[in-house]
Amino acid sequence: MEKYESVLKRLEKTAKHYTNIAPENGQFLSILIQSIKAQNVLEVGTSNGYSTIWIAAALKETGGKLITLEFDPKRAEEAQAHLKEVGLDEIVDVRVGNALDEIPKCDATFDLVFLDAEKDEYRRYLELALPNIRSGGLIVADDTVTMRAEMPDYVEFVFNTPTLHSVDIPLDDGVILSYKTNM
Repeated sequence: MEKYESVLKRLEKTAKHYTNIAPENGQFLSILIQSIKAQNVLEVGTSNGYSTIWIAAALKETGGKLITLEFDPKRAEEAQAHLKEVGLDEIVDVRVGNALDEIPKCDATFDLVFLDAEKDEYRRYLELALPNIRSGGLIVADDTVTMRAEMPDYVEFVFNTPTLHSVDIPLDDGVILSYKTNM
């Protein structure tokens, strides 16, 4: 991560404006990706690319690829510039558009899905992505403590769907980690 550190530190200064994840969440995603040797990851909510750099750097280690979805063309452009600056642009496919329209167009089988966009749409994002998440794959949803009131249907879904094993993790603004079983 050292080679990406200067850009990550610079982006951390604007984290509140861009509602970026905390550095420890980036580290958490990196550990998950490397531990499962992920090859394909889907990120819903790119913003300026802070979390995208963490994910892509881990995927560079595993030889994987990332599809990241961003609604705002200006933010997607910033993310692409940051990815190019750190040399990770080749393994990241930045797609601009509404995630609800873009997720069905993703034809990869995902090892991990990271949700960090419109909180009230988390359940719909997951329902669209779930058929493409491999058995043993992981779903990481961000802001699940501080913004839990905006995602009651997601919380109910991940804790009551037999093919998902989920746990609350009190990391920064909260994370729900879900594991997809092969039931």
